[in-house]
Amino acid sequence: MKFLVALISIASVAAFAPAPVARTSVALDAKSKALPFLECPEKLDGTLVGDAGFDPMRISDTLQDLDYVRAAELKHGRISQLAIVGFLVEEKFHLPMFSKISSNPLDAVKELGVAPQAQIFLTIAIIEFITFNKTYDSSSAPGDFNFGASFLKNKSDAQVLKLKTQEITHCRLAMMAITGAVVQTLIYNEPLW
Repeated sequence: MKFLVALISIASVAAFAPAPVARTSVALDAKSKALPFLECPEKLDGTLVGDAGFDPMRISDTLQDLDYVRAAELKHGRISQLAIVGFLVEEKFHLPMFSKISSNPLDAVKELGVAPQAQIFLTIAIIEFITFNKTYDSSSAPGDFNFGASFLKNKSDAQVLKLKTQEITHCRLAMMAITGAVVQTLIYNEPLW
């Protein structure tokens, strides 16, 4: 009897729930390239390099401008590329002065001491301070610090687009790789290679 009363109560409450609002899209319900069974979010219209419409949580709908998000993605991806190389190299090779440091990269950070970690933190802080205005400046392309711009000289627009697509793809792969390497090292506590 109690179950029946609870069921009737739920049904009567559901009658007063707001009706679902249909999402409208500028792209006329275009499907995502990454997830073809989902609608492509409105702001992911292909204008960003490497955009495949992947936003299943629709976070892009809550943001005014995606340039800052792209700049952050590039910055994290570039750092991840350096991190995964450092993670793998540190397991096999040490400078003679660090021969007593663990070959496990996560343990090596703890064994290093405070002074070297402070030096690393200070270097990162200086780089962030120097690039702060470029990161939040909307007049330039996201992630463009004019570092290595000479590599793009004398290239066609198609070649530049291909290189930028390769960069963002490699950045995304490196972010997944360093996450996997850290998780695997934490779980198994063994070298990756």
